[in-house]
Amino acid sequence: MAEALETVLADWRETATALRRADSEKAALVDRICDAITAAAEDYLRWLSEADARLRSGWGLQRLRAHFPEWERGGNARRNGRKREYRQVVIPQRANTIAARDAGRAAGRLSA
Repeated sequence: MAEALETVLADWRETATALRRADSEKAALVDRICDAITAAAEDYLRWLSEADARLRSGWGLQRLRAHFPEWERGGNARRNGRKREYRQVVIPQRANTIAARDAGRAAGRLSA
């Protein structure tokens, strides 16, 4: 089984720290690569509490928890003590209908 991305990044950051004494340019390159990967994978690396997952998705507790076992098997949900957490990447983001309405009104005013 492949290592978790968090572990891979932590290992390479540790390598950069050790390398810094011998070759600061290579260490800086490793740091930049790790930073770029972290930024690109932000939705995957970020864990949401159950409350935050509900706010993001607009789903009720029952619906969210119905998906928990499947997501947990896939490494996208976990228990932190008695609390459930979800990777942000698997939680749908509900549409911001207010912002969409406001953008539509603003566009209508521009074309008038």
